[in-house]
Amino acid sequence: MRRKLISLFILFSFAVRAQKPDSLKQDHYFRLNYDNDFFSATDRYYTQGILAELILPGLKRNPISRTLFKLKNTSQNYYGLAFEQDCFTPVSIQHNTIYYGERPFAATMFLSNFLVSMSEEKKQRLTTSLDLGVMGPCAVCEEEQKGIHKALHNIQPLGWQFQIATDYIVNYRAKFEQGLYTTKYFEFVGSTEARVGTLYDDVSLGILLRAGFMNGYFKNFGLTKQSSGKKFQLYVYANANVRAVAYNATMQGGMFENNSIYTINSKNLQRDIFMGSVGVVGAFKRFSLEYTKVYISPEFHNGLDHGWGHVVITTCF
Repeated sequence: MRRKLISLFILFSFAVRAQKPDSLKQDHYFRLNYDNDFFSATDRYYTQGILAELILPGLKRNPISRTLFKLKNTSQNYYGLAFEQDCFTPVSIQHNTIYYGERPFAATMFLSNFLVSMSEEKKQRLTTSLDLGVMGPCAVCEEEQKGIHKALHNIQPLGWQFQIATDYIVNYRAKFEQGLYTTKYFEFVGSTEARVGTLYDDVSLGILLRAGFMNGYFKNFGLTKQSSGKKFQLYVYANANVRAVAYNATMQGGMFENNSIYTINSKNLQRDIFMGSVGVVGAFKRFSLEYTKVYISPEFHNGLDHGWGHVVITTCF
């Protein structure tokens, strides 16, 4: 399984080639996202996530990019690659037996080929992505969590031997956003999103509010090398969405080889989920730092609501 994961990485890597001179006119970005419920003083459910994103114009020539969609008559299309690892645990990590009625241990790791297509004139943004990877022990969340706890002289997690079994991840995501009311210092955006595949199957509706001294949401990723962009930015935002869930492999097990020791029965899955967040972003020239507090309602019957901190570092080059 590790060899197959490496093969996927090599496939994506071939897309990073020398870029044509005209592609250098567009900005390049690197973003590092880190989630941890340590910021909420808990250690349960979605306990840690790492997402690294690289946006390069040359990735347009990646064959997988043909599976992605862009808006019509727009000149702002950002092609990117991302690596993501997400780790999940029950409400307690001090049970060395199966914790029945609770969320199972689960680990996912995948590579994403994504496209963000923007229209500043129509105030629209379309994001599509194809995720390929694995879930289970190969995603190494067990080793990672135990290593972090050991380094911090914290209690050692118990129960990872009962995590969701190894399986493949093939998932497609599409999100459309429309500016409903935008001014120089305030933006109100509506969105709809769908995820289909072996990891998540759901649809959601959401809203985004942004206020402060900032670049336009539909102009770029907030940072730019161009002289037209603001050198200093400081703004706050709030995001809220409702989600209808059909399938969640991190609780129900994979679709290809579903031989997990313990999973949550589909009857106990919470079908309607609310998720909200508030955050602040500070940026200077080509660098930005973001911090967000996230809240999510219970994802299964008799489960608890949850929250975590989300940190993003972005650079434009």
